[in-house]
Amino acid sequence: MEQSGDEQMQPKKHNLQRYAFPLIVLALCAGMGAYLLLSQMKKPELPVLAQGTEFSYADMNGETVTLSGTNGKVRLLYFFFANCPDVCPPTTFLMSQVQEELKQDGLFGDKVQFLSVTIDPDHDTPAVLKEYAQRFHADRQGWKFLWGDEKATAELARKYLTDVGKDKDGNYWHMNLIILLDEDGQIRDLISAQNYIEPGPKQLKPSAMADKIKSLL
Repeated sequence: MEQSGDEQMQPKKHNLQRYAFPLIVLALCAGMGAYLLLSQMKKPELPVLAQGTEFSYADMNGETVTLSGTNGKVRLLYFFFANCPDVCPPTTFLMSQVQEELKQDGLFGDKVQFLSVTIDPDHDTPAVLKEYAQRFHADRQGWKFLWGDEKATAELARKYLTDVGKDKDGNYWHMNLIILLDEDGQIRDLISAQNYIEPGPKQLKPSAMADKIKSLL
């Protein structure tokens, strides 16, 4: 006995109905799995800690450098002094290593700027800053060494969530923090240089700081 066309179609409809729901569930599970995987792979976003305060300093060549004038670039801001007997030299060397990491990616100077501000302008003349910059192979295309009024610089450092000053004997001191600023001049991280310069099993590599910078680009 021959089956009608409608009767021939019924098994096909039955098969579609039988497998449709499992297929939909499978597709939803695959989509959810892909979403969770991408969420885990996504780097955690650095929070905005504060808006950076405007400043105006002279660099080693006597040119004016401002915060707003460097907007559009991710910046590392570091308060230091060239005569520092302990943390400044290794921290500046660390920054030079980060500089090289960024240069390999073609980012330094074009997308990223380093700003080192002296807290001892009486000693750190342009000539002293030039010698200091050369000692650490600072690339002037992307690294500015700045100086200005001592008192105003101390006040500015506090607005950048760090602190500098002098002890009773006139010796300078400062918190060894590197301030990470995004392209809009917002403070996104206070990087403890000690985590990078102190030897030990938990010592971070310069590439870790370079990755933080690149996460804001």
